[in-house]
Amino acid sequence: MNAKQQEIWLKAAVIGSIWASFEIIFGGFFHSLRLPFAGTFLTFSAIVLLVTFSYKWNDKNLFLKAGLIAALMRSLMPTSVILGPLIGILIEAVLFQFFINIFKRNYIAFALAGTFAMFSAIIHKVVSIILIYGFDVVKILENLYFVLLKSTHINLPVNQLLIIVLFAYTFLGFLAAFIGVRIGKSLEKTPVETLETLEKWEVKNSLFDIQHFKYQSKYIMIHVLALLVLLFSLEIFPLLYVTVPLAVYFAWLLKRYGKSLRRLAKPLFWIQLIIILALAVLLWQDRMDGLIVGIKMIIRAVLVVSIFTAISVELKNPLVKALLYKRGYSQLYATLGLATSAVPFILKNLAVQKKDFANPFKILRKSVGLSDIMLKEFQAYLQQKNTIYIISGETRSGKTTFLKEVISQLKKQKNYQINGIIAHGLDKNGERFGFDIEDIASTEKRFLCSQKPIENAKKIGRFYFDEKGLDFGRNALLNNLENANLLVIDEIGYMELKGKGWFSAIEKAMEYPHLDMIWVVRKRILEDVLKLWQHSNIKVVDIKLNTPNIITNQLLKKT
Repeated sequence: MNAKQQEIWLKAAVIGSIWASFEIIFGGFFHSLRLPFAGTFLTFSAIVLLVTFSYKWNDKNLFLKAGLIAALMRSLMPTSVILGPLIGILIEAVLFQFFINIFKRNYIAFALAGTFAMFSAIIHKVVSIILIYGFDVVKILENLYFVLLKSTHINLPVNQLLIIVLFAYTFLGFLAAFIGVRIGKSLEKTPVETLETLEKWEVKNSLFDIQHFKYQSKYIMIHVLALLVLLFSLEIFPLLYVTVPLAVYFAWLLKRYGKSLRRLAKPLFWIQLIIILALAVLLWQDRMDGLIVGIKMIIRAVLVVSIFTAISVELKNPLVKALLYKRGYSQLYATLGLATSAVPFILKNLAVQKKDFANPFKILRKSVGLSDIMLKEFQAYLQQKNTIYIISGETRSGKTTFLKEVISQLKKQKNYQINGIIAHGLDKNGERFGFDIEDIASTEKRFLCSQKPIENAKKIGRFYFDEKGLDFGRNALLNNLENANLLVIDEIGYMELKGKGWFSAIEKAMEYPHLDMIWVVRKRILEDVLKLWQHSNIKVVDIKLNTPNIITNQLLKKT
């Protein structure tokens, strides 16, 4: 990726992290006060934010990238385990970028983008409610509407109510664009003072911490099918017939995703469901039918929230990440990790006093000052990135022997800490039948794999991998990364290309910019490895064309 594209992604990370922080600050504030139309205000603030930043940066598709980062950040936060926030933010970004691309940077584009984004907010809310509670909620709201008309004696037909709503959201869209233009133009004339005195933060790329969770990508499709089948069954079968499969499925979800299903433990979630149940009983003509409808709506809501939570968890699977890397989204993951690390810094310095909530646009203006610091910190982080040396050659061409010579030379240096693993081939009658693995730091060895079937082993290619050997290797790779100078991985193969094996350990090691690495990679998969990890500082060393000194000399220069 060229320098210009990298800079655009870094700017997108800045805007996306500030956008997500606004969602946290004001979303949490309004929801904690139980104020209505919190989503409308958040959309309004997002439009003002994007318009303001369009006067600072106007790179190609910048705001679409920023929206993607903000949406992923918001949906991956512990308080937002379902995909709703991702869809809402992404729609706003798409609409804003669409009108900017057509009409360029002017008030017409901003006003149209603001208006359509405001309408998207209410449409998204309606669709979300129907998805969670089903179409029965429409009947409840309709009955409630007529009860309110009857009790208040106010004659307000539905078409007039819709006109009022349309006018109100159009006005809000134009107003958001106007405020954003005013702030943006004022910043062009009087740039906000860069807040260089603020406390810095530790920039790092740690989107997904390594977790001891056995991901199963196939479960994503299982959950999607379960959602469709169970929702359909709730509509066409008596509730009693669906109770057993629902109970079994819920029990499995709780067992597998219990820690992630935090939303189900929130009192407010159940209070909302109880209110809906009460309304169904009171407003239905037949109270018993209303009770059954209300119970079905509660089951549906719990089911939808649980399934989307489960899907969100499985999407953190390293296998999914590896697949996206192969499709060219490595830069998205890199900048998303950087943006995530900046959120505590933003939250600490944007709204530190209660009075700040009375003037959110003052906070927005202040965020522009933070953006300059953040961009510089991101750029500095990438500049100090580690170096990865890839020892490449054909199968059984001497790659490990080459590696051992490099390690031998480096170990002669005092205070030079080498971590990692070496794979030792196991031969019989001149034929390779398996591998042992050695922890370089402790010199301890364990059995890793064999061509012969092993109980409870994973077969990758022609080898069966022992789970204990894999755990031993991961621990060796992750041990004391803070103090190591070099991490050695012998070798990276088809398992890593599929998001397995040492993949998660490699991703964790990438978070340490001081840590240089040596990878051993067979020549036939070298191109796939380079495509998967689009690292900016990789040096390929062909063992036929080079000696071990070329690596040791460069590493020792850095010390």
